[in-house]
Amino acid sequence: MEEKDQFHERARNFFKIIEPSVKRVTSSFVIAETYTWLRYREGFSYAKRFLEIIGSSQGNRTIEVILADHETLELAEQLLKDFPDQKLSYVDAASIAIMKMEQIQKIFGFDRHFYILDFEVVP
Repeated sequence: MEEKDQFHERARNFFKIIEPSVKRVTSSFVIAETYTWLRYREGFSYAKRFLEIIGSSQGNRTIEVILADHETLELAEQLLKDFPDQKLSYVDAASIAIMKMEQIQKIFGFDRHFYILDFEVVP
């Protein structure tokens, strides 16, 4: 959303070429982290627009939002313990846990932490 972001152009170009048939998944953790980042760095209007995009995407079924259950959170916390040498955030660990539990192999992002467990990071 933020054109000044160093990854904006790469993200935008990649998003344009994703086939409509590709399942898109996010989590409430990622939504919360993104909203907070936008709210603090870009302001309320950007954060509000982000939530509107998520809501619209859910409404037209182009994205699925996963809510973590107790088992997912336990796995996330175990991952944090298993990789103390990595600077994993709780959201990173929860995302990895969700990906493992949902058998998701690819992640759209620019965070090197997802290489830890051999996920394919795109773009």
